[in-house]
Amino acid sequence: MSAETLRVSLRETRLVTERIVMLLGVPKGAWAAVREAVVADESLGLEGLAFLDGRAPGGWATPEITGEDGPRISVAARGIPAPFAVPALLDLAVATVSEHDAATVTVTDLADAELLRAAEPLGARLGARVRVSGTGGVRVLAATKATAAVPAGSRAAMAGGEHLLDAALHGLTVPAALWWRLYHRSNEALTVDTPLSRNHAGAALLTGGEGLTETDPDYVAEAAS
Repeated sequence: MSAETLRVSLRETRLVTERIVMLLGVPKGAWAAVREAVVADESLGLEGLAFLDGRAPGGWATPEITGEDGPRISVAARGIPAPFAVPALLDLAVATVSEHDAATVTVTDLADAELLRAAEPLGARLGARVRVSGTGGVRVLAATKATAAVPAGSRAAMAGGEHLLDAALHGLTVPAALWWRLYHRSNEALTVDTPLSRNHAGAALLTGGEGLTETDPDYVAEAAS
């Protein structure tokens, strides 16, 4: 680590990543799943955080199944970035494995396709052995049942998987300029600081038997100055 890099905790990485995922227009129910895909990519050395850097809102869509023959499934990603597509593709693969004991999901027209490798460690958390192959915008996600599960209560399980164990213990090394760009942008996801919003975070002001008040003495003093 040097003056040009920072050691960032796994918790802080997840926090900043999820806030930016929110800003990109990802549906609320998918925030955590997309966050974990980006963090997994970062832990694998695939520059998941760089994927977020400067990315404009948009790009979210649902991959479309275009062909199905038992465990062999074809999916059109329609230009969806891989981190956005990982949750749906992984769910599809795991569901197919439960039915056929194996799955081969061929994905076409996938943007940022190299980031689909996040599905490998994330699949292990769902009890599947997942391998990603292919080049360009066409990738093949092959899955079978995992031979062994991550032991419950282990450090790896608490970190979120074997791929995050080192990050949980020692943090992630991130270029400082990249991190601060992401950090400051992530603050845009926070609720605007107002008297009303302060009532929902930390200590709250109470009026005589009337409950919460929207009057904040800090704001009153500032307005009067």
